Amino acid sequence: MPTPHPKLPSIQPKLPSIGTWLPSIGTWLPPIPGLHRRDPEHRYWLGDVSFPISVTGVIGYLKTDYAMDRIEATRATWEPRGNTVHRALELMMLTTKGAPRTIEQVRHDIAELGALAIGDYSDWIQPLLEHDRWHQLQIIASERPTCCLKRRVAGTFDVAYIDEDGRRILADLKSLGSESSSTYSTAAQLGGYTALEATWGNHYDAGQTIWCRPGSTTFSPLYSLQECRTAWAGAWATFKARASEPGFVS
Repeated sequence: MPTPHPKLPSIQPKLPSIGTWLPSIGTWLPPIPGLHRRDPEHRYWLGDVSFPISVTGVIGYLKTDYAMDRIEATRATWEPRGNTVHRALELMMLTTKGAPRTIEQVRHDIAELGALAIGDYSDWIQPLLEHDRWHQLQIIASERPTCCLKRRVAGTFDVAYIDEDGRRILADLKSLGSESSSTYSTAAQLGGYTALEATWGNHYDAGQTIWCRPGSTTFSPLYSLQECRTAWAGAWATFKARASEPGFVS
C-alpha cells in the first residue's frame, strides 16, 4: 500500500484587506540568489563577496563590557534554548504556512518538530506553536538570510508576516528564561533587517518582538518603521565609531 501523506493542520489565514503589495496564500519571499552563511565562522557570502559584519554583530557594539561578559557567562544556558525554540518555530512555519516544500521534506520536518515539542524545551515551544495569533497572519518568510552590498552587512531574521490589517511586519523571536524575565527593545535589530531588506525591494511597515517564556508566548506592540530605522542608525554609528579605533577587529 502507498504511504499516506502526512496530515497537516488546516490553517486558513485571514487575508489582509489593504496594502500595496499582497502575495497570495502560499507565496513566500524568494531567497536572495547565492546568499549563504558559512559555519563555524558564521560569515555570510554572496557569490565571491563576503560580509565582515552581521546585524547581530553591529548590535553587539551597543552593549557594555559587563553585559557582554554576562552573555558569555550564561551562554551554555540560553544558547541551546534559543536555538531549539527558533528551530521549532521555523519547522512550524515550513510545514503549515505554505512554504515551498516537497512531501519528503514535510515528513522529515514534522518528525523533527514532534521531537522538539516534547523535548527539554517543551514549556517554551508548545505555547509558542499553539498561539492563536498564528491563525491571523500570512507568513511570507522564516529564518530568511538577507544582506546589504553597499554596507557589507548581512544577517538572518526570524519571521515576517502580513497581519489582518495588511501591514507587513518583520519580527524577532526572543526566548526568556522565566516568566519574570524582563523584556527590552529590539528596535535596532529589527531596523537593521528592514534596512537590509529594503535594498532588495522588500519593504515592511513595522517591527515586532515575539517573547517566548516557559508557559506563555506574547507578541509585543508594534515598533514603527521610523523607530526601528532610527535605532538602527544609532547602532550603525556606534559600530562605525568603534571600527575607527586603533586595533579594531570585527
